[in-house]
Amino acid sequence: MSPLAARINDALPQTQCTRCGYPDCRAYAEAIAIGDADINRCPPGGAEGIVRLAAITGRAPQPLDPA
Repeated sequence: MSPLAARINDALPQTQCTRCGYPDCRAYAEAIAIGDADINRCPPGGAEGIVRLAAITGRAPQPLDPA
């Protein structure tokens, strides 16, 4: 896991709910780190989680993806 993916993974709630479309938080973190996933796909993290991920990745915060 890259250092960026590890930081993202640490910021995720670790519910392993798969609601982001990935099998676990680690896979979602790795997808965010390489640019394959948006930062707004974690319902358990909510708006606060999106803000944390935006700060880590340098991306702009965005509303939670309803899908």
